[in-house]
Amino acid sequence: MKIAKVRDIARGCGTLARHLRPIPLPRGTPWPLHAAAQKLAYRAQLPGARVYDLVGRGLRAAAGRGVSDVDRLMFALPASWLVNSPAVSKVLRRWALPPHDETCLALIEVLQSGPDGWAEDVGTAESVRLALASLGDEPYVTEAVSKVMALIVPDVVPLMPGPARAFVLGDAGKDAPGAFMRIVEWFARAVIDHRGELEAIAHEHREVELTAGGVLDRLLWFDSEGHRHFPPIA
Repeated sequence: MKIAKVRDIARGCGTLARHLRPIPLPRGTPWPLHAAAQKLAYRAQLPGARVYDLVGRGLRAAAGRGVSDVDRLMFALPASWLVNSPAVSKVLRRWALPPHDETCLALIEVLQSGPDGWAEDVGTAESVRLALASLGDEPYVTEAVSKVMALIVPDVVPLMPGPARAFVLGDAGKDAPGAFMRIVEWFARAVIDHRGELEAIAHEHREVELTAGGVLDRLLWFDSEGHRHFPPIA
């Protein structure tokens, strides 16, 4: 992207340059969020990311019209490539067919129950870990699954490429077997705790409709690795 165009985007944010309260990270440090609207505006200029956001909006609308989880899953699987899912087509085919499609649907159901539901079952984290393990032994399963589930349960699951996992958990924890659920538990609670601020930013983001979780997810991407694609933010 040309530098001049990026700077024009930044200037156009105006009153959108809201600041959020710092969010504690599981790695033990606070995450100071700033220039949220400017970061969202930058990201919206990336073609794949923009279409991914539009797919997410469409899937939420489909859910509101009663489209089943299985049908939405079938759309989300290929759409995950828009944000560089490392899953090859053979892996996505595996997840779309029995018995792995049932595992994905069970995972969606668990994730949709949210923090209160997880608290009622102390075995939730282990169940999720086993579900992910059953989907394959590829080293990228956590990242690839997150890029599917973030379209279906955006207020619960963020994108989890390596830099985002390290940003949240630290380098020592980013590849641990339980990393997926640790990030999910932190992220879902952060969305609940900061919902008002996140929804205000989402409301003012003109490029595409985002949920509160969608805002936080995109800020996580920007601060963990996306900033490398853009000029520094003052």
